[in-house]
Amino acid sequence: MSDINNQMIPAERPSPAPFLRDLAGVYDIPLKVSIEVGRLRLPVGEFLRLSPGRILEIKKPAGEPFEISLNGCVVAKGEIIMVEQSSGVRIVEVLKPAGGA
Repeated sequence: MSDINNQMIPAERPSPAPFLRDLAGVYDIPLKVSIEVGRLRLPVGEFLRLSPGRILEIKKPAGEPFEISLNGCVVAKGEIIMVEQSSGVRIVEVLKPAGGA
């Protein structure tokens, strides 16, 4: 299930592989999910002059997927989509663990 503005939206859930069924005891452990749009450096003086309507330019090409992190580790890339009256993220790539199989 996906959580958008505290609403649970059913998601397609594939049948888990046999080794994952053994991990059923950890399925309810909460993970902190972060979606990073971009980063920039900003001098303090410019930061203090921020006001509503101001646009901060990030050096990320339009249409490039966003990074999705679990507990601070990038695990996937996604794109922003509309879900009824809210925003959501569609996974476009799941990354292999560093040094993994």
